[in-house]
Amino acid sequence: MTSLEDKNIFEKYYQANYDFNTSSLNEIEIDEIKNLSKEKRVNYALAPIGDKIFDFILEQCPSVHFELVDFENDKIDGMLYIPKNGDDKAYIILNGSKPLVNQVFAAAHEYYHYIKDYSSVKEKPYICSLSSLNSSNEKKASRFAAELLLPEEALKNELKFFKKKVFAKTKKDIDFNDYAILSMILTIKYQLPLKAVIYRLHEEEYIDNIDEFIENYEVIKHVLLQAEIVKPEISDLYSKKNGKLSNGNIIYQQIEDAYKHGLASREEILFDAKKLKLDTKIITSFFDEIDHSDEEEDDTELFEIIKNKWGGE
Repeated sequence: MTSLEDKNIFEKYYQANYDFNTSSLNEIEIDEIKNLSKEKRVNYALAPIGDKIFDFILEQCPSVHFELVDFENDKIDGMLYIPKNGDDKAYIILNGSKPLVNQVFAAAHEYYHYIKDYSSVKEKPYICSLSSLNSSNEKKASRFAAELLLPEEALKNELKFFKKKVFAKTKKDIDFNDYAILSMILTIKYQLPLKAVIYRLHEEEYIDNIDEFIENYEVIKHVLLQAEIVKPEISDLYSKKNGKLSNGNIIYQQIEDAYKHGLASREEILFDAKKLKLDTKIITSFFDEIDHSDEEEDDTELFEIIKNKWGGE
């Protein structure tokens, strides 16, 4: 995580790729995650949450606000932003240019950070940097997201039902093709990324040959995307439309304020904006408007600016 006082905050915002391989977590850590997941989804029992995750989080955490930003950079999935305004507010910002299935997982991932990291950072403003995929905390967040969206008991029930469909009596009776089909079915039903479903099967020790599945991941995904019988469901899941949330422009607002109050130079902002592949035309219009303004404002901390915009309720 990085302090808001760092002038290079914009390049710190992103999650490069969610790491679904959480095998390095120990048994105690996994048990804690499983228990937390059960606690949080108690009202859902084993029912799929899927794209209801946004309402799910808002119901449990009224102080959380969602923002969709259309980042062109495909390395960006989401971020958790907690302004230091004393009002216990937090912002989960998702990449609206990513498919809905990514947004669902990203929301659950950031939800873990809100639950586990908020108390340690609310006294000092921080932005969660999710680019360190090898960190234990990031793996915990990904494992929690996977457990929350596809719980252990639900997976066990799905496998039991599936075995009857394919006339399998034991685990050994289910081959690679069967597990590939099951992975596709669970992706659609639970609205979880296909690769995350494959790792869930591995985490719960249903499949041992995880390398074979990862090597053939693109083939499995291609079959899923071409399946005519589930085309409407797949079309929705892999579209960039999110009927639950509307796109916002929080990043552009932060950039404008950072420049206006001298927290970052034109060169620094354009450098970071290029990395994020933001619309530089919008950003340069901020420069022109501010540079030609006769109004002078006192310099303030960025968290005070955010407070004025979103924390004044």
